[in-house]
Amino acid sequence: MTNRRGFCLGLGTGLALALSGRARAAAPRIACTDWAAAESLALLDTMPIAVPELDVYRLWLPDPALPAGTADLGARTEPNLEVLSTLKPDRIFISSWQAGMLPLFRRIAHTDIAKLFDARGDPYTGMRELLLQAGRACGREPLARSRLSDFDAQLDARRGLLAAAGVHRPVYVAVLHENGAQAYVYGRGSWVDTVIGKLGLRNAWTAATTFYGNSLVGIPALAADAEAAILYLDQGARTQRALASLRDSTLWRGLPAVAAGRAIMIPSFYALGGLPSAARCARLLAAAMTDGNMAGGETLTDAEVRRATSGGARLDRTAAADIRTGVDG
Repeated sequence: MTNRRGFCLGLGTGLALALSGRARAAAPRIACTDWAAAESLALLDTMPIAVPELDVYRLWLPDPALPAGTADLGARTEPNLEVLSTLKPDRIFISSWQAGMLPLFRRIAHTDIAKLFDARGDPYTGMRELLLQAGRACGREPLARSRLSDFDAQLDARRGLLAAAGVHRPVYVAVLHENGAQAYVYGRGSWVDTVIGKLGLRNAWTAATTFYGNSLVGIPALAADAEAAILYLDQGARTQRALASLRDSTLWRGLPAVAAGRAIMIPSFYALGGLPSAARCARLLAAAMTDGNMAGGETLTDAEVRRATSGGARLDRTAAADIRTGVDG
């Protein structure tokens, strides 16, 4: 009886190990032509095997970092289907604006559409749903729900700490146009606007926006709210060209935020991205808005955020390090 029981236990253990190995081997190989889908999968520890414009992706969406072996599919507007076919993916995620090419993608593999921006005009909900969609695609929906809970805990913690620091100043979040005369400002219809509100802050830009939640405006428009701060994204050489043009601009220097030292360049984030990009946006905004010129206090550190919440370690890299690095994107 003992020998039989030992045999059965051994057989059970062997089957379990075999099934476990088979499950690992069967993990889907997913290629993405949509960046938000790619970073959503990466957050779920399922690295996409290919993305378009890989070098730019690494600059704009640095965390979670993609492995060295990730294939480059070429331009986002015209991904290389020959390379994609050679990779033999199990699934493909494409952007909603690529839906016209759906039959071509389906010839290669099962294809999912990432619908971050749609007629609802609520990309914040869209990027949350995309994470769950990615979780179902790679068999890790419970982990996706856990990541969402971590993200929410981080937002709540930052909101509380910003309030405790006395930060109530409205904020423009912008990208300076390299012509030195205009800026893209994020407003309604962007998840940036929702993140600003979730942090307990007020978006100073309330005018109409495009389908993607931004507006191209002249520099004088940033004077509409005299108490606001201006946080503009560091997009590398383009931003440097914009600043060179603005250096002698009386319109720029005359903006209340610029004159008061409340115009701050922050590392870039991908405003059309998924949950990791939204988390990066939140930590960068929180760090910048606790600058002494904004709140009269010390800069909010991520150590304080970690003390305020026990979740979200994967989402919570050091904001101060991000600001020192100044990622081009």
